[in-house]
Amino acid sequence: MTSINTPVKHVSTLLVLIAATITLGCTSPPSVTPLLRVTERALLEESGRLSRNVERDKAYSRQTLGVLEDAYYRDLMKTEVLTPQWVREATTVYVAARESVIEHEVSLAREYEVRADNLRNAAAATRRAIALIEQQDSLLRGVMGDDLQQLLDGFHDQRKDPNP
Repeated sequence: MTSINTPVKHVSTLLVLIAATITLGCTSPPSVTPLLRVTERALLEESGRLSRNVERDKAYSRQTLGVLEDAYYRDLMKTEVLTPQWVREATTVYVAARESVIEHEVSLAREYEVRADNLRNAAAATRRAIALIEQQDSLLRGVMGDDLQQLLDGFHDQRKDPNP
């Protein structure tokens, strides 16, 4: 005569194995969250570097505009006879060069801002991913309990080291 305990043992063991197999892919490896935190920090740091680049480029543009203005005034001082045509031509060249420098500065600042925005958005997405992973892991641990988590950890260790 077969004991009724034997089928119950098999069913409970089977259920534990099924739960372990199903949840094996659901929990995240312990290294994922720290790596994501490092990634988030690197993205934010790069965004900050881009902001500093904007300031550096503004300073360079101010310096270039100053050099242009000095050159324009030196040209005015060197010329013995200022004809209306010469003044128009010199002023046209000076204004065009000045506008070009300013447009370039604005264009660079816009590009840096778009890149910095993209990096900040990637950092925010990384932060959300960290929160979701931590929430999922917390829920799985809460639902499964420590016993099943220990079983899963042991199963992970066995898969890593095939020769016990």
